[in-house]
Parts: sequence; C-alpha cells; structure tokens
Amino acid sequence: MEHEEMSLFPGLTRRDFLKTCGALAGLIGLSGPMAVPKVAEALEQLAKRPVVVWSLFQECLGCSVNLLQSRKPAPANLILQQISLNYHEAIMAPAGDQAEKSFSDTVDAGDFYYIVEGAIATTPKEAITIHGRTAADIVTETYRKAKATISIGSCACYGNIQAAAPNPTGAKGVGDFLRQDAGIADAKVINSPRCPGNADDTVAILLYVLVNGKIPELDDIGRPVFLFGETVHDNCERRGHFEAGEFVEVFGDEASDKRWCLYKVGCKGPVTYAPCPKTRWNGYNAWPVSAGGPCIGCSEPNFWDELTPFYQKAAGVRLPGDITPTQIGVGLGALTAVGIGAHLIGQAASGRMFKGAPVEGKEEEPDSEEGGN
Repeated sequence: MEHEEMSLFPGLTRRDFLKTCGALAGLIGLSGPMAVPKVAEALEQLAKRPVVVWSLFQECLGCSVNLLQSRKPAPANLILQQISLNYHEAIMAPAGDQAEKSFSDTVDAGDFYYIVEGAIATTPKEAITIHGRTAADIVTETYRKAKATISIGSCACYGNIQAAAPNPTGAKGVGDFLRQDAGIADAKVINSPRCPGNADDTVAILLYVLVNGKIPELDDIGRPVFLFGETVHDNCERRGHFEAGEFVEVFGDEASDKRWCLYKVGCKGPVTYAPCPKTRWNGYNAWPVSAGGPCIGCSEPNFWDELTPFYQKAAGVRLPGDITPTQIGVGLGALTAVGIGAHLIGQAASGRMFKGAPVEGKEEEPDSEEGGN
C-alpha cells in the first residue's frame, strides 16, 4: 500500500489535514477557493511554535481541563502539541521562582499570545495573588505586551459565579477590569465565554487571529461574532417544536419523552448567544439540550443572578449583544431590549409569526408561586 504524504503535524496525513482545514475554515467564516489554503498556512505556522502564556486566577480549572482533554477536533490536541505553552501553573513542571522566571522572561520578550482563565479580584485585589503579585497587577502588565488577549470561560469574561451577589471579592472579567479599573479605556479583549470555556472556541479564535493577523469582529460585550452571533435557539435541534407550540411542561412528562421544546421548564436558549448546538461537547457528541436539560445561559453576563431560577421561563430578561437585521428585521432594533421578545421579532422578520408558534405576550401568566427575577 502506498504511503500517504504526511502533514507537519505528527500522525496526521496531508489529506486529513486539509479536511480539518476545510472544517475550521467554515467555523471561522471563511469561504471560497482560498479558504482552505489560508487555514492550512495558519496552522502550519504552529509548527514554528508560537508562544502562549496562560494565567489562572479565580477559576475552577474547568476551561483548561476541557481543552487539555479534548478528543475532537484533532486540531485542539495538535495545537497543544505545537504551541510553546511557556506558562500554565497547573500543568508546568517548574514551580515557585522557576515558574515566575518562565512567566517574566516570556512577557518581557513580548512575542506571545495571552490567555486568561478566571476572574480578577478588585475588592480586595489581594484576594488572588500569585508569587506576591495580585491578579490585577499581573493582567494589567501582561495585557500591554501581548499580541492578543483571550479570556476563556465566563469567569474571565464576566466574573461568573465569583461575581454573584454579593460578590465579596469584587470579581470582574478581564476586559471590564482593564477598562474600568486599570485605566485602559480602549482595552480589546476577546471574550470566549461558556462555563467551562469550550476547546473548539479557543482553537477557532487562535486560528482566526493567525489567519487574519488581527482580532475578529466583536459584539458589544467582546464576543467574536463569528462564534457568538446567533442564539442557542437559532440552531437548536428542538426549535421546530417551539415553532409548533410543543413544550415540555414538567420534567418527565410525555413531552419530555418526545423531546419537545424545553422553554417552559427554563431553557434560556432564546436569550443566549453561543455556538453550543454547533460545536457541542465531548467530541461533538452532546450538549445540555440534547441530554434533556435546558440551556441556563452560561455564555451571558450575570446569568447566575439574572437568568435564575434556572428552571423557570425567561421573562423580562435583558438581551445583551448585537442583533443582526436577519434576526430582528430592519427598523425594529428599538424593540430588542425586551428579553424573549427578540424571538418574536425574529418570527415576524422571517414570516413564521402565527404559523403554529405561540405569541409570547399572549401566553398564560405564570402561577403566583412561580416567582420571578
């Protein structure tokens, strides 16, 4: 049998490498005859081992675990093999002064990408310190020297659970901290939320920066539009049941067995911007809705306070982020601030209104004991 040509990446044939490049080109929004060559060139740059510094602050390590244990796509593992991860305190061999030297030497050299996992403590800043320096000081200094900064996971993007009321450490996302507390008003941080951060998001963002030589277009809260430009609801496998007015009323009912829409038992998909139905988890095999649970909105700011209780319908919830004309219809932007109402605008714009889907404003009122936010 004739041996296939191998790529620069160990164990991957050139044929499989180009297939991978095609899939990634679609994920970052490239099309046309030059899409695959551009991605291939960018990935092959990884053979030169670009330098990455990865800080851990107020976090649970879930984002790191998700990337380090990813099974698919293969590029996640390949990138980990090919980048020079000069600093990641949870997995590096050195500790103490030796680890700090690796960090400072890399940052001083300046030619690196910065990934942050975990929230920044602000009151008091000393709530999180590493080698005698606060997270606030570390991220301020490092951001200024990095080629690009990515906040991975909702902790680094928004503060996440650490920022839940009463937020005793004043936890903030990296971008908010830099703009509000560090005096860098124009700080550009790429937010890659979800809890934990998804490995495919990280791979796609790094790839985008390498292909285009710049950070991607961001929405008004710093998320890449090519990943977070659509709601979970837009691509949900149960959306047809929503449109047909078919809902799970109580977990375990007959509608649950039929895999009907989970909106009435708390799914926040209509007000949550994330690619979960596309990239999924566990090697593309599953995501919360496919497993029978509702989306809780973990890619949204303040979801831990504003989208709770998790098993009650979303009502009157602020919908952050950009809304595209295809979702809201030209001239209807002023209506999008009303949480779930954004979906109605999408129905009207696409002609689906009154074709089986319930009118949100005409639904039955929740029972008084259901409570609210």
